Amino acid sequence: MESKSKNIKSVSVVGGAGHIGLPLSCYLQNCGYEVLIIDNNKKAITSLKKGITTFHEEGLNKNLNSALKKGMKTSDNLEKIKNSNYVFVTIGTSSKKESILFFESLMDDILEKISEESFLILRSTVTIEDIEKITKNELFKNKKIKLAYCPERIAEGEAFKELVILPQIVGVEDPEIFNEISDFFKQLKIESIPTSIKNAVFIKLFSNAYRHANFSLANEFYNIANKNNIEYSEVVEIAKKDYPRLKNLPLTGYVGGPCLPKDLETFIKTFGVENSLLNRLEEVNDGYLDSIVKNCNNIFKSKKIIQLGLSFKNNSDDIRGSGSIVLYTKLIESGFEVYAVDPCVNADNLPFEIYDYENIQNETNNILIAVSHDIFKEYKMDNKSVLYAEI
Repeated sequence: MESKSKNIKSVSVVGGAGHIGLPLSCYLQNCGYEVLIIDNNKKAITSLKKGITTFHEEGLNKNLNSALKKGMKTSDNLEKIKNSNYVFVTIGTSSKKESILFFESLMDDILEKISEESFLILRSTVTIEDIEKITKNELFKNKKIKLAYCPERIAEGEAFKELVILPQIVGVEDPEIFNEISDFFKQLKIESIPTSIKNAVFIKLFSNAYRHANFSLANEFYNIANKNNIEYSEVVEIAKKDYPRLKNLPLTGYVGGPCLPKDLETFIKTFGVENSLLNRLEEVNDGYLDSIVKNCNNIFKSKKIIQLGLSFKNNSDDIRGSGSIVLYTKLIESGFEVYAVDPCVNADNLPFEIYDYENIQNETNNILIAVSHDIFKEYKMDNKSVLYAEI
């Protein structure tokens, strides 16, 4: 018990070099906890030790350097979680078989190495089955591990704003564990909301499935208008004018990224969803991309296009689940010659060439703004034929 009291503020973040784990790790360290980032991405770990981030997140560089100065550590050795009272798991997950097997193997390793009576706090997307496999593990029982599911619900790019303002859902089966976890988050000035683990799993998956459905419905209306030669942006502008009941109508656009599609798929598989409108959402969004290709054929006078933007959303460098990359592929398959431009993304992560706008701006007058990065507002597009993929 003496060693535990000395390390009462010690935290390990497994997957701590990633989009979920790194902002959390920096925030915890800067709030006074002793944080150890553990990640099997050795390249990312090497960069972080030097204060170099491997992805864009608003305020990340500043927070990382502050956390390193305050003593935040990094390692690729999972064994070191034994020195922490709190172990957060923040790795990316999905319902694909290889992801499930990796998560199961990782959790077995964690339960083998974690110290007795430690807190195991899951932030990744998980299923009820994942939780049951953990709680049925003999090591979990024998070591008296205190389990909580605290789903991450932060928008990429907004981590250091939303970590503070969003209440933290805490899924537990023991009120005493909630009280202790709640005290942990209270030190971070974060409100905690108690619920069961099953409810917390549903909330995480349902929230992203709902957002997916909300955006997809707007895309479906766009698809219907497009098939009937109706200018969707025009009718929406007219319909919304001084009409409050349509003020929350979302914009059309890609429904991609690292969370929404995979969490929708996990929700469908976890809760046995059949013959629901949720089962058609991916088809709707694929049809939306086909509508953009159709518009390119109708509006542009040649088969040459400059496509601006490749990330999954504006002002992001993240290409995971990017609808704009799927759109690029569809354009190529439709016979277009596409010059892709995106100064925000790492060209090394793409299987095709990307260009500097200044070097190819005279190749064609056809501009497809696939993602509305702020930097594109600085580009000279006078006398160009411009089509926006997101409306």
